[in-house]
Amino acid sequence: MRLAGRTAVVTGAAAGIGRAIARRFAQEGAHVVVADVRGDAGSSRDGGPPTTKLIETEGGLATFVQGDLTDPAQVTELFDRTLEVSGRIDIVVSNAGVFRGSPILDTTVEAWDADMDLNLRSQYLVNRRAVAEMIGQREMDGIRGRIVNMASQLGVTAPPGHLTYSVAKAGVAQMTRQLAVDYARHGIIVNAIAPGRVITGYHAGEADYVADGTVDAATEYSLQRTPFPRLGRPEDIAGAALFLASDDCTFVSGHLLMVDGGWTAY
Repeated sequence: MRLAGRTAVVTGAAAGIGRAIARRFAQEGAHVVVADVRGDAGSSRDGGPPTTKLIETEGGLATFVQGDLTDPAQVTELFDRTLEVSGRIDIVVSNAGVFRGSPILDTTVEAWDADMDLNLRSQYLVNRRAVAEMIGQREMDGIRGRIVNMASQLGVTAPPGHLTYSVAKAGVAQMTRQLAVDYARHGIIVNAIAPGRVITGYHAGEADYVADGTVDAATEYSLQRTPFPRLGRPEDIAGAALFLASDDCTFVSGHLLMVDGGWTAY
């Protein structure tokens, strides 16, 4: 119960990494506000129940808010709804985004703008509102709030063909550092997680890999590059997020936590 009595907003929480984080936070006692543009339909890839229903079945407390976080008005609705049900926002995990990209000559202006909106603008909007709310909150042991942004290993490395995603995630990492510096004296802790290859069922070939170990070319490449003898799981990222959101994290801010099985250390 490391988050008992806390309210946590987790974006992109209907499936994958966000779903695992929301579930772990609820298991640790947080009231989790599950936010997703797709609706709380659960993960169609794992056939599970909606995230809020899963949390409630396990004895946790969850509220769902649907919204497009590239839209400032819908970000406002998310935070207003959270304040209505809780009165306070202790933790924000800005996880929503989409993995796609192409080399620059194959990237249209429209594709660039769309990917930057989804992977960088949305996090800017969420962070901006989170800071605005947290800065005026009552301190709890010297901390007014914690923000955890989802960056990526691809914001540090440059595998071929992922221009927009890599640039956006590098921007998330830099925004995290900037906010940590700007608002540390206000008691706001801001960090980011940079996952490596995590098996969520989103990418082609992952379902076969999970089912029977069948490895396609992309998965084989990731396995070869990862020193740890497996690829990541959503629960690996949830554990890292829990540390950054908990009272164990009191003097760590502006940090990019690599959760990649040693890929970037190699």
